[in-house]
Amino acid sequence: MMNPLIKDDLKDNSTEKKTFKVNDIGSATWAMRKLRAFDEQDKDFKRTAQDQIDSINAWLKRQLEANADGRSYLEGLLTDYMFEQRKKDPKFRINTPYGMVSTRKSPAGVNWSDKKVMESLEKQGMDDFIRIKKEPDKAKIKKSFKFTEGGKYVNEDGQIIEGATPKEATTKVTFHFNETGASL
Repeated sequence: MMNPLIKDDLKDNSTEKKTFKVNDIGSATWAMRKLRAFDEQDKDFKRTAQDQIDSINAWLKRQLEANADGRSYLEGLLTDYMFEQRKKDPKFRINTPYGMVSTRKSPAGVNWSDKKVMESLEKQGMDDFIRIKKEPDKAKIKKSFKFTEGGKYVNEDGQIIEGATPKEATTKVTFHFNETGASL
């Protein structure tokens, strides 16, 4: 529940927006208290929304589970019927105004356990069956290359790397709030 002092801080004083100015530690403290109150209100909104989302997701899960049971039962009945009819007609399929039931063969293949396959190949020295993923070592590149005034990324030997462009530094203002209010 929201602290009554925070609720009071959230009262909209539209004239404050036009005339208020931070010009000393007292006005900065007031502005930070107001910002913290907005932050607390946002947390309440999110908590309330999450409670509703959790409730709706639980309801949805129950409905989907009930449908899954019914779906599985009906799919089983249709599958049994289709395979009975396939004994008489190998190309039989069920075609209704609401949909079709047919079969599709998938070719035989290999199920892979990548980790075990890699271990086996490495153990036996079959490196020609191992693919190596190539990617730039950005940390190492940053140590050896510098940007020129023309924006080229060059090392001491004059080699240029294409595809690297300078990124300007930015300054971001951040606000940190104490979890508890000021105590008297």
